[in-house]
Amino acid sequence: MKQRMSLNSLLASAFPTGGPESSTASAHGPIPDLLSTTLLETFIPGYGPIHKFLLFTFGFDVTVLVSFAAALWITARLGRSTWAIIWSGVSNYFMAEITVSSTDEIHGHLIQFLAHQYKISSSRRLMAETPSKSAWEMDSEDTGTPEPTADANGNIKWLNFSNQEAKSQPRFTPAIGSHNFWHNSTYFQLRRKEVSVLNELGGGATTFKDKEVLTLSCFGRSTDPIKALIQHAKEHYHSGHKAKTIIKRPAPKDMRRFGGRGSWVKIAERPCRPMKTVVLDEERKMDVLADINEYLNPATARWYANRGIPYRRGYLFYGPPGTGKTSLTFALAGVFGLDIHVVSLLEPTLTEEELGMLFTNLPARCIVLLEDIDTAGLVRNEQTEVEETKPQMNGETKNDFNVVDLTKALKKANQQSEEERKKGISLSGLLNIIDGVASHEGRVLVMTTNHPEKLDEALIRPGRVDHQVGFDNATQIQAKQLFERMYNNDLPHTKLIINTPTALPPITNGHLNGSANGSTMLRAADKEIDELKEGELEDIASSFAEMVPDDEFSPAEIQGFLLKRKKDPRKALLEVDMWVQGMMEQKKRGTKLLRVQ
Repeated sequence: MKQRMSLNSLLASAFPTGGPESSTASAHGPIPDLLSTTLLETFIPGYGPIHKFLLFTFGFDVTVLVSFAAALWITARLGRSTWAIIWSGVSNYFMAEITVSSTDEIHGHLIQFLAHQYKISSSRRLMAETPSKSAWEMDSEDTGTPEPTADANGNIKWLNFSNQEAKSQPRFTPAIGSHNFWHNSTYFQLRRKEVSVLNELGGGATTFKDKEVLTLSCFGRSTDPIKALIQHAKEHYHSGHKAKTIIKRPAPKDMRRFGGRGSWVKIAERPCRPMKTVVLDEERKMDVLADINEYLNPATARWYANRGIPYRRGYLFYGPPGTGKTSLTFALAGVFGLDIHVVSLLEPTLTEEELGMLFTNLPARCIVLLEDIDTAGLVRNEQTEVEETKPQMNGETKNDFNVVDLTKALKKANQQSEEERKKGISLSGLLNIIDGVASHEGRVLVMTTNHPEKLDEALIRPGRVDHQVGFDNATQIQAKQLFERMYNNDLPHTKLIINTPTALPPITNGHLNGSANGSTMLRAADKEIDELKEGELEDIASSFAEMVPDDEFSPAEIQGFLLKRKKDPRKALLEVDMWVQGMMEQKKRGTKLLRVQ
């Protein structure tokens, strides 16, 4: 017994666990789990007092529970490490994967496919996004917006779209991390993560920018199932765009440096415009359609290559404003299913090098639209040519040194800073991009202008502009077509409505009389007119066209007049004579503000 107490005293002095109470307890008996408690005290500060309190108060040795929890934690860590090693071996030797960057349009195709096709309802980690919808997409949704009809008292019911955004459903996409799903009896794993890339801001400044990366993997040593999934996602994405025309513009400057398809961004998506809605001579329309159709034929590319001819096609649409130059471009894109890539040569951040890169990154088939090319300032320096051809006076030769001319040249050069000389697109630079050695082939280039006489001859020579289409003001035949197109779609499914507002009550002290609060709703006598009889619309259209003089008004002006009377063809016929007289008087005076509408 004495030896046992001496051993306990020795252990207590070597591994103290408390104050006097510990010494007393050691003197009366052994210290339970002394070594375990001391070891846990080393890793968990303050464990000793807690252990003693629970042991002497409740008689519960917490060391057993802590040791069990530590064993579970160690087992879990070992199991996780073991699983990571096993999974790494499986993924490296028994799985195939494909990575997609967010700078490529396939990234958007996959995200939209997963969000709409699978709804990823089984995933507990989602990312909510506010989808951008056009007016055409919102119109197809059931938003519960009241129709613009009058109530029982004849008061106009005004539309209110304040809660339309609240009713729009958000889009849920896979969140950052790993997700699993099945497709065509194949198990896929999706890993979505963000990486930081170095972004050059210019002027030597740099910063980091987040870029998203998608990684698709499946079991097996072949990537064919993943390729089939990506192809299916692309088809799913484009299936909803068959009846739409996509408009793209150059991406922001910090994104254009990555190159590839990311150099262009989608800015709009519109329903395809039918060719019959373009006001142009039918022979000219068919000529352009046949020419582009022949050019886009795959056999034509081989024909060009066999004869050493660059496979490019350029068109110049010229005419007064509002005659349908851009409308024909949209209609052509809808007929052939091509995207429109719009380029503004006046963009200050666009350099010749970047413009060449944009043309290089165009898809194999597309329409490149350069609107109002005459306003881009692409003209030759005529002053330089005059100075070069100016005869030398007083026996001076071209190589004679002239201090005055040298001073003027230096002064003119100093007026432009280095930054200003770098900005803008020169005529020679544009010509080299359009048909240079490294220029893109397969695209359809369309240039529009209101003043073709201002264009340089080198820009519109054959080889750069292969087909010129002139647009004129509307003829009487075209005015009749516009009238029939405006009202023909409303018949016979719906009745045409005339909204004739009644006279307003007199105004007193800045308020409308007739209501207790000094304001009243506008009242309208909404009366239905009889449905137009068969052939009556054609007669009204013929009478309307006879009152519109040939080649005097653009189709846009006539269409603007009809839009204000889009539900009443008879009213348009009654008021067209007064509108024509007012517009003729306005053009004689040369004023730009409309006096009649």
